[in-house]
Amino acid sequence: TPKIKPSDGCGRDAVLLAVERWYKVPEFGGYLGNVGSSGGGYGYGECDMTEYRRLAERLDAREVILLDGAVGTQLQSMGVPINHMAWAATALHSHPFTVRRMHEDYIAAGVDVITVNTYSAARHNLEPIGLGELTTELNLRAVMLAQDARDRAAKERPVWIAGSVSNYGVRVGVERDAAGYGYFQERTETTEAQARANLREQAEILAEAGVDLLLAESTGGSVHRKWVLEACLTTGLPVWAGFKCRQEGEGGEVKVGYHADESLAARFDEVVALGAEVVTIFHSPIAATSAALPIVQAKWKGPLGVYPEAERTDYIEAHRDPDQVTRVTPQDYVGVARQWVGQGVQIIGGCCGIELEHIRPLREALPSHVPVPG
Repeated sequence: TPKIKPSDGCGRDAVLLAVERWYKVPEFGGYLGNVGSSGGGYGYGECDMTEYRRLAERLDAREVILLDGAVGTQLQSMGVPINHMAWAATALHSHPFTVRRMHEDYIAAGVDVITVNTYSAARHNLEPIGLGELTTELNLRAVMLAQDARDRAAKERPVWIAGSVSNYGVRVGVERDAAGYGYFQERTETTEAQARANLREQAEILAEAGVDLLLAESTGGSVHRKWVLEACLTTGLPVWAGFKCRQEGEGGEVKVGYHADESLAARFDEVVALGAEVVTIFHSPIAATSAALPIVQAKWKGPLGVYPEAERTDYIEAHRDPDQVTRVTPQDYVGVARQWVGQGVQIIGGCCGIELEHIRPLREALPSHVPVPG
């Protein structure tokens, strides 16, 4: 296992020095060839927690923090083909420099936190397309691409790196029958034990590679949300617990996931009791996000973040549909983001369809702090 010496310092350079000593291979082309494909640790020691404390202090001071926008659909809009099995994770194998460029673009847009491209990079998503043996390598590469981007584009200010762990591709434990699997229908079923082991494996790789925090991003009900959250918490890193929400008709009840027959309020306390530094409402339509906010704020007094989706229907298509118009404009998003900050939301970003053009105006348009409760 690579060991970081005190003389190596802290951060990505320290990791590279330790890895090079172990593997005796040079850095090539901005990421490390096949380093990590056979496992091994790449830990930052205490550095990652020290760095996160700086972010936590800003949250404690009620500062508004900008998260990046969409990762998968931003890559899709940059010409990266989407794979229906592993979604945007294949870009780590086929388009690594586009991934790095995306991170650099978000940093240039003024964000404080960038998200590594690992939402769909767990083993059960890579194995069906023949990339299972590269699970460690591709997740490690995702982190190092983000670190490269930060080193290149954020020389004058801090930028934090969030790892993403999700329930994407997990069929076992889903809250509906097989007909609802959609494009996951072709996927080989895993047991609960294997699915949870895959989630823990990915979370550990991301933690050892040096992310500052983990996003627990489950688009299902509480079963999957708890699996993902528990996998992230085992690393000891700070975790932001995400809730995907929807409404049953206009003005209807706020429920979680795509299909779960479960209200947001029903098991919220049970889930967050597992542990979370921040609660987020993510990959939810803007209207559902706004409807979910008072429910969450009645139950959660810690930092709150939102990163909604744009309700496009081409997220999993190989290429972006040029005839489909994103209904929420950057100007629209600035307006709704201001409203959310006024309600006390400290972390603003975007998910599918909410991309660079939506994120760029936010740094100048949003206040620096959320209001103090009256």
